Amino acid sequence: MRRSRLSVAALAIAVSVAGLSATRAEAAPAPPGGRILTLAVTAERGSGELRSVRPDGSGAYAYSLRLSWWAGPDYSPDGSRIAYADWMEVWAMNADGTNAQNLVGGPCAPESPRWSPDARWIAFESCGDIYKVSAKGYASGFVNLTNDDLYTLRAAWSPLGARIATAGPSGVYLYRADGTGAPRRVSDLPDATRLDWSPDGRTLAVAAGDDLWTVDLPTGARRRMTDTPGVIERHPVWSPDGRWLAFSRGPEDPNDPGVALTPEVWLTTAAGTHSHSTGVLGIPTSWRFQP
Repeated sequence: MRRSRLSVAALAIAVSVAGLSATRAEAAPAPPGGRILTLAVTAERGSGELRSVRPDGSGAYAYSLRLSWWAGPDYSPDGSRIAYADWMEVWAMNADGTNAQNLVGGPCAPESPRWSPDARWIAFESCGDIYKVSAKGYASGFVNLTNDDLYTLRAAWSPLGARIATAGPSGVYLYRADGTGAPRRVSDLPDATRLDWSPDGRTLAVAAGDDLWTVDLPTGARRRMTDTPGVIERHPVWSPDGRWLAFSRGPEDPNDPGVALTPEVWLTTAAGTHSHSTGVLGIPTSWRFQP
């Protein structure tokens, strides 16, 4: 009789836990809306058509503009403009694709321009260093922010605009956005290629090797978000409210190691749960609310 009561109790607990798990499984936060800039997959490897989609993959808008994957289109903070790199120059246009303006040419082909939080500056990579140019363009020239031998590949602004985080072969570093002082290494993640700074200022999402990581800035602790041999995850982009990450995910090309075949835009929560494909072929480059 005692054993029977224990069995009933155990069953009740199991049912309760199962119900709780089911409740938690259904409790994924809804994506916050806004729009995600993507570079769609095309037959020509390494380039794509610029598009804008909602986080659920609907409402695609094509700009009829083909760019290299290193073009890194980025919404301005208020979502009204888009900066991008095209061949040897940095450009900016309205979010509807009109009024494209040439801002500056880099010393080498510029990559991945990023708006400052106050929309006054645009940072970009060129010749293995990070530069910034006034959003007004040539009139103000450009400023070299890094000027060292670390060969930085990508940059991300802090939410307040005082610092810039960079990713490169030797890890993740922080620089003052005015170009003064020495850099501070916050993580020794090898082969870091891309990163984005969370809206709350605490966390960097980093693509290193073929996986995604997060780095806690106050402590330097890092957490592996993905560990998928044969699959490449890159291009992390935070949602405007910091609850989600968009990223690219695709099987590795057996004939070209380190390159993803037909990458798709995926979403995952900041905790690394509820990962799922949006069904959009391509790579995400920016996520903002729209005016």
